[in-house]
Amino acid sequence: MPVYIRKTMVISPPSILSRMSDDEDDYLTDPDQIRDLLPQPYRMINKIIYNLFDDIWEIISERENARIAEASRIKPPKYECAIQMQPFGQATCLSDSIDGRYIFIGLPNGLAAVDAMTQQTVTTWEDDKIEVTQMQVSLIGVQTYLLCTVDDMGVSRFFAFAQDRIHLLKVASEQGGSGSKTIITKCQASTEGDFVGIVFEDTSNKETWIEVQKLPRDDWLRELEATSKKSTSQTKPQSPAPLGDDSDAPADGEQLPGEEKMIDAEDAEKEEKQSVGQRSQSPTSSRGAMSPVPPGGGGSSEKMHTKFSTPTLVVKIRPPADITGCNASTPQQATKLTDTGEVIGSGSNHSLTAHHLENRKAVFDYFHEQHLRYLPKEEESAQQPMFHFFTAGRLLPTGLDMPGQEGRPSSIGVWWVGGTQVFYYSLVKASKDIEHKPEFVSPHSDVLTATAVSQCTSLLAVGLKNGIVVIWDMHIGLNRRLINLTDDATILKLVFLNPNICGQDKVHYPPYGTKTNSYLLAWCSDGSVYLVNCGMGKTSQPITVMPKMSDQDNLPTMVEPVNGVPEVILVVKRNGTAFLLDVTKGNSLPLCQVNLPTTHELTTPWDPVITVGGQGHMMYLKASQKDPSEDYVPNSGMSSLFVFTLRSFPTLDDYLRRQRPDIPYVIHNTVDKRIETLLKERINQQASRQRRMQERWINLKNELDIIQQIKDTNKRNADLRSEYVSVIVFKLSIIVSIFVEHIDSTTNFNHSTLFKNCMHPLKPLTVEVDILH
Repeated sequence: MPVYIRKTMVISPPSILSRMSDDEDDYLTDPDQIRDLLPQPYRMINKIIYNLFDDIWEIISERENARIAEASRIKPPKYECAIQMQPFGQATCLSDSIDGRYIFIGLPNGLAAVDAMTQQTVTTWEDDKIEVTQMQVSLIGVQTYLLCTVDDMGVSRFFAFAQDRIHLLKVASEQGGSGSKTIITKCQASTEGDFVGIVFEDTSNKETWIEVQKLPRDDWLRELEATSKKSTSQTKPQSPAPLGDDSDAPADGEQLPGEEKMIDAEDAEKEEKQSVGQRSQSPTSSRGAMSPVPPGGGGSSEKMHTKFSTPTLVVKIRPPADITGCNASTPQQATKLTDTGEVIGSGSNHSLTAHHLENRKAVFDYFHEQHLRYLPKEEESAQQPMFHFFTAGRLLPTGLDMPGQEGRPSSIGVWWVGGTQVFYYSLVKASKDIEHKPEFVSPHSDVLTATAVSQCTSLLAVGLKNGIVVIWDMHIGLNRRLINLTDDATILKLVFLNPNICGQDKVHYPPYGTKTNSYLLAWCSDGSVYLVNCGMGKTSQPITVMPKMSDQDNLPTMVEPVNGVPEVILVVKRNGTAFLLDVTKGNSLPLCQVNLPTTHELTTPWDPVITVGGQGHMMYLKASQKDPSEDYVPNSGMSSLFVFTLRSFPTLDDYLRRQRPDIPYVIHNTVDKRIETLLKERINQQASRQRRMQERWINLKNELDIIQQIKDTNKRNADLRSEYVSVIVFKLSIIVSIFVEHIDSTTNFNHSTLFKNCMHPLKPLTVEVDILH
């Protein structure tokens, strides 16, 4: 059937149709949308609602995907065998002793020592006006512990826990001039309590400095022993006096023979006012009705008339001064001033004038004026320092020539938050000036964010803002490793783990050990946790313990190794979950998750009050009640201290029963020990050397016969070569003579054939002669 098409009809080519928009709002695809049906401002409201719906749908999709991922994820086992310690519900800080025997609890009205395994209160030290916020524990003697505390008013105190009693040793505080107040923000002692570093801050001008004091540890131990003997003699039971005999009875207010006089509340208040200046103290054994210290389960440590030795100020460290211009007027003077013996690396030893620095700043501000105005204004705040104590080594040689200083700290390394340098100061160098210059300065390529020192102070790890970790061997003064962990995060914390969990390299030669491997735990700001091998010359990649977290609620707020179980770390997240993780397996499932009762939640997950004691057997943490109107137990308060028995967790049985040998972080033998070891190794190898010598003599005859055969063969070959040479020379002479005789001859002959035949030593000479003729 024929088809008729109008001539006036225009058909769009396919190319135009293919270029049509796929947008649903395009009027070409939907002719009804040529005109907008909604006038303003309803059109704008419609677009806002549509955008709002799109954003809500994206949030719903993300939550749904997260819920599906959480449901499909393999969850670790959860344990809820918590023991509630309601009397210590107001705990402000917790600290474990080095040997795991005790747990020291900071309270709003003093201190308490609790047995880590039985949760029995051993003793308390009470003061209604002292709220301990920071606490560090050091082992200074046999079951004698030094407690360095800082309260909420910025006053630091030194306590000693010995013989089941807490003794106040010293109150550290410093008051400025009129109108200024000095507080203490940090107090940290060395491992064995030889030195202590106290950070002071002047609240009026935000000035900060460090005072390093030498503690009379040995004197304190003797004084504590004398005090304990005196207290024991006073508490001995006396035989009762006969009835009716009141001649020896003391009158009211008199002191019994042998009884030590206690300080009353008024005398204690006066003494504290004299030492502190603003705070009053009444360390009596009486407790108020609202005291968080438990009324039973242990005695109260009362303050006696015992005067303990006073620490000695060793060095006073202030923040590094800002870099200023050189005072020289000519380049020649500036060059001379740079060689003044200043410490290299501090930045003050330069030849740049103040005018030059001002011009550079002006040029920078001119070119970046449009960007500088968007920078946030920096608020004036005090510079916070971080410091570590070091023993003598090749990098810090001060103290190596002192036999009595072996094993004790001789230097302190200080770095200030926001700085790029580590300053090392000597603690044993005699100097009249307390504020002397550092021994040397270690500059770095970026801002320092974290540092860590091994227990023997032989290894130092430095974490930088750009994600680089530098590991130093302080004993021999060499750089062990430099590794870039991450490019988009900063290092928040570094911790050296016990070397017994790291595989050790077998040292074949030399026979003495010079190094060992150890692990460094690194926690980054993006939530990732890595394990780095600190062995010398290691090129292995770090182990990823925890990957990078995209969810802010899952970011960890605490990463701490468990004392006594070095393979396990304790991790607390922002959402309040706490779990234990094995660092050696790498990016694996947590071993277990600690669950609180449904009525409680972890107090301040961003700064949790939690610790592990009893060599990894017990966990203590503070939790708050979700609904204050509903009581968890009768007479329970808003918060409680919960105890978890980790040894009852089946997943931790293998770790708690595992035997771990004592392995040092590094081994550096002296020259005498090396010579002695080499000599012993030489003596042990004497039998093997004799056996090898006998085998050598047995094989010597065969080797000589082989050598003689080779010699005879070479001689025969040499004689044969000489005969061949003589024949060839004779033939050459004949050929030359024939050429001379027939030089004028025009006879044609083949020269190549002639020479080939003549050079053959066995061919008769007549052949060549015939050819020539």
